[in-house]
Amino acid sequence: MNKDWLAVFEALKAVYTDGAFSNISINEAVSHRKGLRESFVRSFAKGVIRQSIRIDHVIDSLAGKGIKSIRQRPLIILRMGIYAIDELDSVPDHAAVNEAVELAKSVAKGSDRFVNGMLRNYLRRRADFSPDKLEPHIRYSLSKDVFSLLSEQYGEEAVRIAEALNEPSEVYLRANTLKADREEVIRRLAEYGIEGRGAEENSEAILAKGSGIVNCELFRQGYYTIQSLSSMMAVKALAPAPGSRVLDLCAAPGGKTGYMAELMGNRGSITACDVHPHRLMLTQAAMKRLGVSICALEERDAAVYDESLAGSFDYVLADVPCSGLGVIASKPEIKLSADPSEYDGLIAIQKSILTNALRYVKPGGRLEYSTCTLNKNENEEVVKHVLSKEITSARIIEMTTFMPYNGKVGFYYCIIGKNTI
Repeated sequence: MNKDWLAVFEALKAVYTDGAFSNISINEAVSHRKGLRESFVRSFAKGVIRQSIRIDHVIDSLAGKGIKSIRQRPLIILRMGIYAIDELDSVPDHAAVNEAVELAKSVAKGSDRFVNGMLRNYLRRRADFSPDKLEPHIRYSLSKDVFSLLSEQYGEEAVRIAEALNEPSEVYLRANTLKADREEVIRRLAEYGIEGRGAEENSEAILAKGSGIVNCELFRQGYYTIQSLSSMMAVKALAPAPGSRVLDLCAAPGGKTGYMAELMGNRGSITACDVHPHRLMLTQAAMKRLGVSICALEERDAAVYDESLAGSFDYVLADVPCSGLGVIASKPEIKLSADPSEYDGLIAIQKSILTNALRYVKPGGRLEYSTCTLNKNENEEVVKHVLSKEITSARIIEMTTFMPYNGKVGFYYCIIGKNTI
């Protein structure tokens, strides 16, 4: 039994059947076994999820009674087999079929002949499913509604966006300047076999390559955090000053919270909030790992106004819940549940949070509203709506949308200044 394939299967089963986050499920699958090719397992599992919509179209076309007639375990194995045939250059076609069949014998007993027949049929009919014969949304493995949304908002660039979201995302680390500068972190990473290169776009950002980044002792000691380049640049734009009072309304799991504390030199105060207690625990653990001592945690629903906080903070960060369309490359499971018809509920929450955030900022203070989506209805339109309704005098200082190109993820932020009275 191939340990790598078994680990991928277990990770995918958690995603498809339990709705688990891909990063967590892959980490768990990797941690349970020794001697795995970790980078292979990660890229294989993420790739299958990323291509699920296209692969399921293939399976549905090949299966006599359609995809709904196939049980979950053999279905996952078929997804793995088709992805391996199409995308894994290191695995010959016949080896991909054999690995899938052996996996079926172990975890989906009685389905091995079915898996074998389906995959061999795919090899014979592979040309029928070439990209040029597929509808654009299937080609890029997006739901029809999501691709239509991107097309409506971005026109021809929607194709480039869809292509970018189908590519594995690069891994960026943020050097924790409370413990070491970027160059020292890069040097120490090399001692663990992890290659790091400083990114020009941000003075704390490190483009990293290698396995064991999460399990490295340096990570456990808080010398770095995994964070997207776009997210880092957004926090850097807010630039909370040392000694200031900061409110992070949607803080968990704490990536941006920690960065603000580092930029502040661990001087001042940060009130980090989240509506879910278990997620606040993640923030608490992150602050402890990073050596941040200025952060106080509060269980709070950011969409519910608290008059006691009015005009109390120099800086407010509202990194709101969103559809996540900009980070599909790193969190491909978003593709499996993305439904634009459900976004109106999110938008209502976003408007409430931004309205409250504006009221919490001191006159002369700054607010950042941010999302990790490319949906303009959750971004520019939310800001436009709230500023048109909010009686507090405010002005847009900066508004930026990062497209998912050149090492970045799709990300939006708007910095709003509150005028002095």
